[in-house]
This record gives sequence, structure tokens and C-alpha cells, in this order.
Amino acid sequence: MLRPKGLDHVALKVTDMDRTLHFYQVLGLELLRTSGPNADGGRSAVIKVGGRVNMEAASIDDLIADLHQAGVDILRGPVERRDGTSVFVSDPDGVHVELRIERAKAQ
Repeated sequence: MLRPKGLDHVALKVTDMDRTLHFYQVLGLELLRTSGPNADGGRSAVIKVGGRVNMEAASIDDLIADLHQAGVDILRGPVERRDGTSVFVSDPDGVHVELRIERAKAQ
């Protein structure tokens, strides 16, 4: 059985780089750098993610309101977890992203 110690990075092939970068920046992730286009027209970007995306908000209701205001649709949730409350969203290419408010901040 594989037993990874960590995850260095994930590469996503996207259909609209600018739209995807906007989505992840709306979620509060930091754009570190971009490059391209190369000879084939390809572009790349590096976004600082960290271990997992825990959201800073007063409550899950505030997080949902902020997502709606930013034009981000919620696919599922809120869902109560052992350590917090989550909502699930989708990036512009359909990649599902779980956003969580840790238990101490969840209501």
C-alpha cells in the first residue's frame, strides 16, 4: 500500500485560465506566479494553497452569503463534520472544492 507523506502540488488543466484564477482568488488563495503563453499558447500559474482550505468567517451562514455575493454556487451543504461545517463548491472546470469552518467557529 502507498503511504504518502505529503502532497507537493496538483496540476489542473483548465479551459479558461483567467476565470479559474479569479475563482481561486475569490476563495482567498494567493497567486504566486504565472507564465506563458508558450509557443503552443499554453499558460501556467502557481497558487499557494497550504494543507487544506479552512475559511475565516463568523459563521457558516456568513461564508455562504460571501460565496453567493462572489457568484460562487454551492453544490452541497452545509454538512456537519466531526471538526467543523463544510460546503462544497465547484471551480469553473467542475473540480469540487470543500470549504470548511472549523468547529470553534462553526455555528
